[in-house]
Amino acid sequence: MQVLDYLNQKKIDTVLKAPHPLLQASYTFKSNYAFGLAVLVYGAKDQFPITLECLSSILNSLQVDSDTQKKLETQVHNHFDSKIREVFRSIITKDEQYCFIADLLRLTYFGTISNVFASELIEGYMQVFNFSNAEKNFIKNFTDIGCQIYEEKQKQNSSYIDTKEESAIRMYQYFTETGYEISPSILSYIYPDFSLDTTFRSLLLEDGKLHRITSNTYIDGSVLVCNSSTLLFDHASVWINEPIKIDYGKIIIKNSDIHIMNTVNDYAIYIENSPAFCIENSTIDCQNHGALIYQESGHLKIQQSVISNTCGEYAILFSGSVANINTTRFSHCQNGAIKNLATQELFLASCQFMDCQSIHGGAVYSNSPASSTIYNCEFQNCHAKYIGGAVYFAQLRYGQRVLQCSYENCTPVDSVLFNNYECKET
Repeated sequence: MQVLDYLNQKKIDTVLKAPHPLLQASYTFKSNYAFGLAVLVYGAKDQFPITLECLSSILNSLQVDSDTQKKLETQVHNHFDSKIREVFRSIITKDEQYCFIADLLRLTYFGTISNVFASELIEGYMQVFNFSNAEKNFIKNFTDIGCQIYEEKQKQNSSYIDTKEESAIRMYQYFTETGYEISPSILSYIYPDFSLDTTFRSLLLEDGKLHRITSNTYIDGSVLVCNSSTLLFDHASVWINEPIKIDYGKIIIKNSDIHIMNTVNDYAIYIENSPAFCIENSTIDCQNHGALIYQESGHLKIQQSVISNTCGEYAILFSGSVANINTTRFSHCQNGAIKNLATQELFLASCQFMDCQSIHGGAVYSNSPASSTIYNCEFQNCHAKYIGGAVYFAQLRYGQRVLQCSYENCTPVDSVLFNNYECKET
């Protein structure tokens, strides 16, 4: 029994202690989520140690505190009616529901729970969540494959693993092709080794629909987004060889890693006749294959991102209406980070500019009739060949403000800022 206990414990340590995708949820949400899982464990006739350890491992990965965990058994037996209503009020998005059902299935697989009781309870939850048959089948089968793959890896059964991985890919593709979506973070939590690589020779998006890319994707040719279509990179790693052009379309990049490969164009992304371009919580590495964005229209919003290794031109040339860039780091921009020709407003806040250089304005060059505010930014090792080591305003205008910024090793020292109308340094 000691050997079996040890092996079971190793299984739990490896499979059930990965970071939970709902880790950042509120305390109330996590408490209700924990109660929903505990119903499976404490509602059963017997509670075996391995099952309790499975539950504890999941809740620890969700960072549910020990006091809350200790109360679960009492709550299940004495306060079920009121608490279960809170569960259904809390777990409301599809990703939350998919993750919750997957955790129940993993508890059943790795723990010791009556299959009849577990099946009836999980079916009841899915009915309350209004799961379709397609959703039920996908989450059950995909979770089961994820659990099986782990066990077969311990046996080094590579042929079985390859077959199951192919089944998982086909299962996911059918699920998404029939109109359903599931976050990559949930997928990788259920099945840690799941990978879906996609290659496109080129992309022409002209049907007016949203096109979501959520996996490892290689785009060898050019991309054109038009006719009110939208290209969304979401939790994706993307390698791009040719430019992306937006003409009467839209592009959104969030929670993704973008790699620019061997493009011979000046910019990786060209935007014309578009209402907005948004980059959020993403990393874009141009790998010294040109600059990143040439935007002629609409709004530009970038936040909590990293843009690095650009050359040839300023990393971003913006001549649209409003640019709002915050909490973003620009590094190793060989011909400057931002060239601003905005027609309405430029607002930079809490950004870092590191190792940027250009002829005028090592990090930022602005020649705009609109107001420009640069607030609480850091400039490190930024250099201009002539003037404006950090920031260069082409003309002295009212509304050009640089406030509470810091400068370290920026040159020329006597013109780190040039033509700023209002300046308050830290």
